[in-house]
Amino acid sequence: MKTIILGVGNQILGDDGVGIYVAKELEKRCPVKEGIDFEYVSWGGFRIIDVLQNYEKAIVIDAIDTGEKPEGYIHVLTHESLLHSIRMVSFHDVSFATAIELSSVLNIPMPESIFIYGIEVRDIGIFREGLTPAARKAANKCIDMVINRILSINRHNFINNKTLQPA
Repeated sequence: MKTIILGVGNQILGDDGVGIYVAKELEKRCPVKEGIDFEYVSWGGFRIIDVLQNYEKAIVIDAIDTGEKPEGYIHVLTHESLLHSIRMVSFHDVSFATAIELSSVLNIPMPESIFIYGIEVRDIGIFREGLTPAARKAANKCIDMVINRILSINRHNFINNKTLQPA
């Protein structure tokens, strides 16, 4: 099974780079790397289709500021849950959910499962490298959450493959 872990953000805009930080740390720490690609982007919209196509599963990590949850809260979403949301929207391009839906219309093979980890941050848009202590703490928690998801996916695949083999 082919999986992509995609960190989204801009590392020179403070906590907006938390998604890239998490993906880079996952690349170092993840106990399972076979079949997993790690990518980092500072853009979204139509171009996200090129990055995600032909993968079976995707894990996307990005900063989010809903103003509805406390700083450090980690949203775990699917791309379907974003279809009618204003979250993960670019004002200069299409939203993440619209790009995924467009790929379906164009018959571009996309992941069957897309898990999105949105880390609530407040310090975005300020030119500064590095994360605030609150964002770093949430990032480390998110890393553990994603590793658990990867281990769960791999256990599920191992069990399914094992039960399909002749006795």
